[in-house]
Amino acid sequence: MSPRSQTQAHALGAREVLSVDAPRSVLLDRVGHLLGSAAPTSTGAGLQGRFIAASAALGDLLDAAATGGHLPAAAINGSVEALNRAAEGGDLDAWLDLVWQHDDATYQHCLLVSGLAAAFAHRLGFGEADRRLITGAAVLHDIGKARIPLAILRKPGGLTAEERETIWQHPKIGHDMLVAQGGYAPMILAVVLSHHEYLDGSGYPHGLNAGQIPDPVRMITICDIYAALIERRPYKPPMPPEEAYAVLVGMAGKLDRDLVRVFGEVIVAASAARLGRHIETRAMPTRLSGTAG
Repeated sequence: MSPRSQTQAHALGAREVLSVDAPRSVLLDRVGHLLGSAAPTSTGAGLQGRFIAASAALGDLLDAAATGGHLPAAAINGSVEALNRAAEGGDLDAWLDLVWQHDDATYQHCLLVSGLAAAFAHRLGFGEADRRLITGAAVLHDIGKARIPLAILRKPGGLTAEERETIWQHPKIGHDMLVAQGGYAPMILAVVLSHHEYLDGSGYPHGLNAGQIPDPVRMITICDIYAALIERRPYKPPMPPEEAYAVLVGMAGKLDRDLVRVFGEVIVAASAARLGRHIETRAMPTRLSGTAG
């Protein structure tokens, strides 16, 4: 159950990770749960494949970052490619459903933010090169958390003041890591360092104000906050999409109003996709019974 072993397991697509000495009853219970949740969906093999590719690439990145290794460019590029092709499919909500199968908080958050950012850039009509930059920045935005102790990252309750100070170091840790390796676009470096900055100067680590925060950073900040609100955690239920979006709207003065408005269109499109799948699923038995008659 070492962090490295768990990271590798998730990279391979594992949905559950158990200790080697787990009781047989626990093993059978988990297997039964997995079999019960394995009903076919309309997600499609294409999206599933892209999700697995992005998840495996993220595993390589986090593993390299945690051990101080060289971040693999191939993994970054592979993850960005998978995310952008998934965004072109237009079913963000199906992507979110796949992300929530991960029980690792860091995986879940990075994949959520990256999927949201890819869909956001697509909605804004960005060209291929700019979409790759935005999605790449989203993939790497929290890379500094790989150096934060797991006991803090996975703490089920509130953090102490000292633990919060440690967490607040992750933007600089990630930024310094990328600068030391070299070869990263200035915009990606800006996102990694400043995605917790607010337009009114109340963010961290440098308390930047509106004129100092470029649009790509503002975009990732919106995705980051929204992802944190809708994430599923053992200690808190996920906030419904409409409530999470209302929180963004309520952060007037901190977030870019025009970008928040467009992001709302991304959320509406995802909700419509979920409704469509729900209607299709409910209608299927009727069609089958009609055919049989």
